[in-house]
Amino acid sequence: MLKKTALFFSIIFHPLLMPLAGITILLFTSSYVSLLPLAAKKMIVLLFASGTLLLPALMLPLAYFQGDIMLQKRLERNIPLTLCFIFYLLTYLLFLKVPVYGFLHNFMLGALTSVLLSLIINLRWKISLHMIGLGGLTAFLVIITLTKEINLFPWVLLSLLASGITGTARLYLSSHTPGQIYAGFLTGFCAMAICLFLF
Repeated sequence: MLKKTALFFSIIFHPLLMPLAGITILLFTSSYVSLLPLAAKKMIVLLFASGTLLLPALMLPLAYFQGDIMLQKRLERNIPLTLCFIFYLLTYLLFLKVPVYGFLHNFMLGALTSVLLSLIINLRWKISLHMIGLGGLTAFLVIITLTKEINLFPWVLLSLLASGITGTARLYLSSHTPGQIYAGFLTGFCAMAICLFLF
């Protein structure tokens, strides 16, 4: 029962879902960003969903034929991460042509940077991709709350709770060590924070 619960949280907080979660939370909360026309919001969500979720999800058959759909082994992650980086890069370049608030472009850049760091780190060491995704999402929500006068504090708390639950689940499944969990969260958080503050 506990194993099924841990797998459930590993799926619903999958790293591929985090960029879409972040942009959806921002666009549909009570803030000046939510005043964008509904058609524009749908276009942005569709763009994010296509480039950061649907296209990378096409890699699942590759993982299936490798014999490990959860990509538990470090070396099995290299090709999927490389393809994911390409999809994220194309999405970022396309998103730059969309006339929206600059920090939304920076959010996508943060997601792209996180994938690149994941790929580089994975060449030598296995790091938690789940926690990189949640760390990036948490950083985005925290920084937007502090700098853009948008109250996302309840979502920050939920993101921290999700991070704790998911980290615990990954440990229970013996997918990672505590060091890989903490390193993943900090990597995602710092990558997103730097992109939001410096660009």
